[in-house]
Amino acid sequence: MPIDLSVRPRHRRGWRILWLMAAILLLAALILWQRGWWSRQALADLGQDMMQQAPLPISNMPQLQPKQQQSPAVVLAASTVVESPDSDAFTANLYLARDEGIPWPNVDGRTQVETYVVEDGDTLWSIAARFGLSLDTLRWSNPELERNPDVLAVGTELYILPVEGVYHVIEAGDEIETIAARYGVADSDITDYPPNALYPPYELTPGDGLIVPFGRRDPVVPTPALYPDFPLAWPVAGTVTGGFEPDHPALDIGVPYGSTVYAAEAGTITYAGWSTDGYGYTLIIDHGAGRETWYNHLKGTLLEAGGFVYRGTPIAEVGSTGHSSGPHVHFELRIDGEPVNPVDYLPPTPR
Repeated sequence: MPIDLSVRPRHRRGWRILWLMAAILLLAALILWQRGWWSRQALADLGQDMMQQAPLPISNMPQLQPKQQQSPAVVLAASTVVESPDSDAFTANLYLARDEGIPWPNVDGRTQVETYVVEDGDTLWSIAARFGLSLDTLRWSNPELERNPDVLAVGTELYILPVEGVYHVIEAGDEIETIAARYGVADSDITDYPPNALYPPYELTPGDGLIVPFGRRDPVVPTPALYPDFPLAWPVAGTVTGGFEPDHPALDIGVPYGSTVYAAEAGTITYAGWSTDGYGYTLIIDHGAGRETWYNHLKGTLLEAGGFVYRGTPIAEVGSTGHSSGPHVHFELRIDGEPVNPVDYLPPTPR
């Protein structure tokens, strides 16, 4: 009897198993993919790969030197004003350069000290205005003007600074620190100002000029002696720059702007204010017996009319107001309303 060895039924069941296993594997793969599970070996392989891509430990990393930065150009407008108890000076506020193309303080684009030759008709006021400087800066740049501010000889050569301040002529023993203290500025205001061309260790040569940006100095003028044996005392200790003449019935006494003016004799102040006849600020003292002294072209008065003063009392400050060519006191003596020569009543020298 023949034997039927057909395996068709078993073959059909095997395919079903294969399909079932494939579905299970596919489902498992989907679950693993969805949950992000990986085999231990896969994780190990992935970790090794990540370690190879990771940066070096800090201890093994090469050390990089920071790039050196260049300091920006110094602009003194941000400098600190120095108040030194050992200095007679004071300092004005610092200002930005007017010409933004120059990275340091300047006036009208000047970058160095210039010279100007005085011409006929020039005054201190007109020269200062021409170069955009204050009257003080013009005087502090030219010592001869400070000593005798009322005389401008045609042909005189004047220094014109590129900035408000002082032009200091170096003397033996000068140091940056002492110069800065003298004019009330910081050391760096001088050393960092490019036109000075100073470099450490800042060796100074006597006779050379040095710009002190925004430096100032108070006028140092001695107090005139009282001279009680003379009818009058000098109102200021200065230089006589204009004598008594028929067309100039007074004495002009040149002294630095802002210097103190003193009463020439005791009396009552009869006028203290602005004069409309070209004298500028004026103060008049009545000394009795028909005598009056007039003090003209003042910066301002310190006292008011009606007060009594003694010889040597501070009464005003030297200015250049009214029709004036520079800082001075236009000093008059009038007896019974008529101008007389003060020299006949004063000590020999204004001191």
